[in-house]
Amino acid sequence: MDEKKIIDLKNKVIDLKRFSFILLALCGFLAIGLVLPDGAVAPEHQAIMVGLNFILLFAALFFHRSAMAAQRIINEEE
Repeated sequence: MDEKKIIDLKNKVIDLKRFSFILLALCGFLAIGLVLPDGAVAPEHQAIMVGLNFILLFAALFFHRSAMAAQRIINEEE
């Protein structure tokens, strides 16, 4: 594989890891918002927020696994 493709893959790994960590942070803030006893979230919206939390977790997992697959390709080429 040529040097340009390896550099592009390294940049892709960095971006995918960054997306993953941002989604995990967002997921954490949503979870804290659900747990706090303020009552700011209406009971009918709690199920939506829990579902959104799971979607964000799965998206973070997808981005992390994609980053690890790209990293594996880079390691095999070097």
